[in-house]
Amino acid sequence: MQQQYIIDGYNVIHAIPSLKKTLLHDAHSARELLIHSVSQLTYTKKIRCTIVFDGVTPNAAVKHSSHAPVHVVYSSPHSADTKIKQMIEHSKNRSLLVIISSDREILNFARVCSCQTHTSKHFSNLLSASNDSVTEKSDAPLSKSQIDEWLRIFGEK
Repeated sequence: MQQQYIIDGYNVIHAIPSLKKTLLHDAHSARELLIHSVSQLTYTKKIRCTIVFDGVTPNAAVKHSSHAPVHVVYSSPHSADTKIKQMIEHSKNRSLLVIISSDREILNFARVCSCQTHTSKHFSNLLSASNDSVTEKSDAPLSKSQIDEWLRIFGEK
């Protein structure tokens, strides 16, 4: 079976200096850049990912809700931490879950529930390594879903 990563979105954004800086003036772009980086990781590692963001779904995200292969969840009316705990509790196979957060309470809860855990900083390093390997393979053609994602990000679709 395939691993399912559940990612505390804003924790990871804060662990990546360039995204943290972007977040200060453009939260939507910071989220989109994270989603794109995570989608690259899903292609290289053959994993499934859900990114949980605090708050309500922004209007732009409603219009473009498909981030395949990354599932994006907004936690309103709860916190992202509460939403992640609920997702762990409702999972049928917790041993396949990998929880990514900087929050010790979430990481401890996940460990007690037999989930694997990584800090946001560790995951940001994994994203960086994944993005480096994608850059090295830049001569490889993009898949249709990758092209669609780029067109969506840059407003062409």
